[in-house]
Amino acid sequence: MHHTITPGQISSTDDSSSFVQLQDRFAWENAAYISNEWEPTEKLSIIYGVRATSFSLLGSGDFFSYDASGNVTDTTHYGSGQFVKTYVNLEPRISAAYLLGKTNSIKGGYTRNVQNLHLISNSTSTNPTDLWIPSSNNVKPEISDQVSLGYFQNFKDNMYEFSTEVYYKNMQNQVDYRNGANTQANDKVEGELLFGNGRAYGIELFLKKKYGRFNGWVGYTLSRSEKQIAGINNGSWYAAKQDRTHDISVVGIYDINKKLSLSAAWVFNTGNAVTFPSGKYYIDQQVQYLYTERNGYRMPNYHRLDIGLTWFRKKTERFESSWNFSIYNAYGRENPYTITFQQSTSDPNKTEALQTSLFRWVPSATYNFKF
Repeated sequence: MHHTITPGQISSTDDSSSFVQLQDRFAWENAAYISNEWEPTEKLSIIYGVRATSFSLLGSGDFFSYDASGNVTDTTHYGSGQFVKTYVNLEPRISAAYLLGKTNSIKGGYTRNVQNLHLISNSTSTNPTDLWIPSSNNVKPEISDQVSLGYFQNFKDNMYEFSTEVYYKNMQNQVDYRNGANTQANDKVEGELLFGNGRAYGIELFLKKKYGRFNGWVGYTLSRSEKQIAGINNGSWYAAKQDRTHDISVVGIYDINKKLSLSAAWVFNTGNAVTFPSGKYYIDQQVQYLYTERNGYRMPNYHRLDIGLTWFRKKTERFESSWNFSIYNAYGRENPYTITFQQSTSDPNKTEALQTSLFRWVPSATYNFKF
């Protein structure tokens, strides 16, 4: 797999026009894996294997080295196709299932995953500045080790399926911005990064009705996802941007008759962790916001209801067609896309939070056919 990563460009069309083109980055990624399934007894089955990956950052371009403060200490130019840095990693994994009876079992597993493309997010921006960067001479691959243990149960002649699973994930080489990082069109953005550890853990519950005119499922996850990086929040653990304490999904499907099927899905999750200003001050009569704790605040909780009606028009051995009519966000919940802050026009000593929402509701009609 060959990657071409284009960070972007900035241009201006006014009298003081300027143009900034960030350097493209190139990488070559390879992987091979082997696995085996083993059943030592009638009740026990084990799947194990290993995946080997190599990731190489390639030229052309200028590549920088940094000191602990993020200042450039050296610049090296590489020509097209030259190898800048190569990482080779092994990703072992094993899972086992043991039948306790005809309708219940326990499962456990361990897996290691390596990630060489990194998404860096700045949650203080009006529109979050998301930047993809590859592993490099400065940025190491992110590595996660996850263990899990679950219990699975079918009942009422396999009409219902229930499962619960707990997991813990340890993560290395986590990436985040320094405090006050310059993220706008910065060709030396790696100098604005800090590195540390992460962890994620939680429990998942799932109940599904598999057959009948009415079927569907309910899922609930209670979890945490955190980082610990020297230089952020005094080295304390803090919530990762994607941390969601509660995540709920409820799906129902009802067959009115052979031609009509009604469906509904309701989702709820805790708002993402974000960094909001804790105070403000003035410099040259310009308001500057003070940011203290990283990801110490939350966006409002997110929830919506989607409903749909499917009309099966024709079904034969060779052809099948249907119409689907649906409404996204049926009760018009104004979930926030961004929250920004501005001075109150009536009282300059006050700061107002301004919420922007998108797609309050979206109706749609879809025609599907198979042949």
